[in-house]
Order: sequence, then C-alpha cells, then structure tokens
Amino acid sequence: MWCHLFIQTLTGAARLWFDNLPVGTITSWVDLREKFLMHFSQQQRSIRDTADVMNIWRRDDESSEGFITRYNKEVLEIGDVHEHLVRAQFKYVVRCDDMIKVLSGMEGLPKSWEKLMAAAKVYAQTERNLSTNRPPPLHNRPQDMSGSGGKKVDP
Repeated sequence: MWCHLFIQTLTGAARLWFDNLPVGTITSWVDLREKFLMHFSQQQRSIRDTADVMNIWRRDDESSEGFITRYNKEVLEIGDVHEHLVRAQFKYVVRCDDMIKVLSGMEGLPKSWEKLMAAAKVYAQTERNLSTNRPPPLHNRPQDMSGSGGKKVDP
C-alpha cells in the first residue's frame, strides 16, 4: 500500500525528477534513495554566515512593509545573529527616518526585536493605508456645482 501511495507524496521538483526517470532505472528503495540524494544534494541550502545580515539592504523600489517582511525572513534564514546587530542593521538600512523617529519616541527603539518588528509593521501598514486613502489633490477634485464658485455663501 505504501509503495503505491509513495508517488502521491512527491511534489514540485521531486515529482518532476521522479516522473522523468527512465523505466527500470530504480531497482530498490536503496537505489531510489541514492539516486535521489545524488540528484538533490547539490541543491542543499548553503549555510549563511552571521555577517550576511550586513548584506541585507532595502531596494530602491521596495516598500517599508515589503522590506520589513523580507528582512525578517532573511534574518531567520541566517539564524544565530546577535539581536543587537540585527536591530542596528535594520535601523541603518530601512531608510525611513520618520519610522525610526516614531519608533524611538522618548525612550529609544524598543529593546526586544519582536517589539521593534511589531511596531515597525504597524507603522508600515499605517503608512500604506494613509497613502492609498488620501483624497485626490485639489486640482483633481470635482468642481463645486452649487454655483457659488467654491466660495462660502452665508444663507
């Protein structure tokens, strides 16, 4: 039963690899394991150095919210980076002085990484919401149709 269900457990690149194996090339489970490892072992994730956190930069076209998400993801992938370094690098590369000023307040940046990220996400989401909900500029607004020419008229 397990042998028949095995193919259903494969997805993505593993499924493609398995489907393209020539008939008769796999003769045992050991053979399957060896061929699988030989094919996919070159695609193992490289272990990232903790100094790689210094190579995470905000892209020119990246929103604050998008950068925060990517920064968190990359820091997690690197792993074992001292929290002080993560916080300092984030403050430097986020390139949003207003955000840093708001998050710092009177007492400085939040001391824990989790609190800093929670506050930064709220700031970035608020920034996004405010930019999408702004009224159109005055020159793009519909003209006042009351006949007063936009002037206030007392009754």
